Amino acid sequence: MTLPIPWNHIESSLQNLQDFDLGAQKLADFFKGKEDKQSPDELLQIFFRSNPQQKMVERLLFFLLDIGVPDRQIGSRALQTQRLKRLWARYKLGSSLTEFETGLVERTAWLFDQGKQKVEEDLIGLRTCFLRLIDGESISDDEHTRLFDLIESEAEALRDRVNWLSENTDPYNMATMARILPRLRIYDEAVHEGMDLAKRQKNREPVGLKILSFEAHMGGPTFEKWLGKISESESLTKLGAIIMTQREKKVPTLDLVSLTSVCRWTWEVVHKKVVPIDWIEKALASYQGGSFSVDVGESTRILLPALSGSGADLKNNHVSGNFGLKSFPSWIGRDLLTKSYLKATDEGALDMKAVITQNITRDSILEALLTNPKVYQTPGLVGFIAATSRSLALLSRIAKSQSMLSGFANRDVPLALLQSPCNIPISLLRPLINVRNVPLIELKHLARAKAGVRREVIAECEAYLKSRA
Repeated sequence: MTLPIPWNHIESSLQNLQDFDLGAQKLADFFKGKEDKQSPDELLQIFFRSNPQQKMVERLLFFLLDIGVPDRQIGSRALQTQRLKRLWARYKLGSSLTEFETGLVERTAWLFDQGKQKVEEDLIGLRTCFLRLIDGESISDDEHTRLFDLIESEAEALRDRVNWLSENTDPYNMATMARILPRLRIYDEAVHEGMDLAKRQKNREPVGLKILSFEAHMGGPTFEKWLGKISESESLTKLGAIIMTQREKKVPTLDLVSLTSVCRWTWEVVHKKVVPIDWIEKALASYQGGSFSVDVGESTRILLPALSGSGADLKNNHVSGNFGLKSFPSWIGRDLLTKSYLKATDEGALDMKAVITQNITRDSILEALLTNPKVYQTPGLVGFIAATSRSLALLSRIAKSQSMLSGFANRDVPLALLQSPCNIPISLLRPLINVRNVPLIELKHLARAKAGVRREVIAECEAYLKSRA
């Protein structure tokens, strides 16, 4: 079902965009571009009256509520040093370490190369020191250096783990792929957040809380006017309320998504149908300062299959945990939205195109996938990689492989390679320039292209067409 005018202009973003900050920017541009013709409450009423797909509603809401992870939570989670502790446990057992891991051990020896009790005492001191910094107090140069070094080392240890998972996930094991790959994006963001905080600490830049992405893109005064219009509308009162609650509580987006999943399940298991805004309202009400406690009523036993192994606590009909200590990626869907209860208990079939989209910059994963007949024999998948990847090594490999260039499944691959902006060797592309691989009309379009096609490719297409004249 397509969205009504004017929402049809950003329908593709509401269907597929997984970058919440970019989604917030697109929404802000949309509302600002329409403010002379239609008020924001009128636009949102049009949207909800059109009975949009549930996923579109979720994406709209999370775009509006998107917020970066607060520095307090990033630092607190990093200073649990889970990855570094595991690395040091392997080191002390005499396990074989990579050169990179050995470097991390040497870099953090000042903390971990001492008794376990002393390590924990020093970590408590560093966590207290970090909270003082967040609260605006001054700390010594030595404390600054140690905090920066430890947060950065933990982020680097997590990045090394992510890279290992990327390189060692079996592309033929669909169950493993379904479980591991969707989490890489979440871990990638955690690495980026940790490295960014460490860099800002190193440069003595301010650290603290974030604001809503949508608010930032709208601009303060414009956003306040927008929110006022929403809050005055009787049909949008609940939307205005959850936005104001999010401004106060500042729940990081992916944490909010995972917590919203749990709240969604509390209704699904009793077969009660409510809308996404109700799930989010309950999630926000269950969150306070990084900790959460969701009342699941008498449904604890039914929810156990979806909650077991997540790391959450179940006690007295409440699911509780602390996002400041760990994340809960198993509660987030592959599309980075909420996960239904049935999918949480049975992941089902893997959407291979979604996996490719989420890992398009991970050459090791894509190279492994390209060895899988389920990928190169599925219509459109190799063509999608050829059109979206910017890895010269990966594209050159595709151009050399006859199995990825021929047949109905890969009929669009040669043209995608010819249109790629990457510097694929012309010696690999030249054999593709013929009517057996690319329709004549497309070759003529390439030869006449004014922009977007490499000059060498244009020249080769011109030469080929002349030879046929």
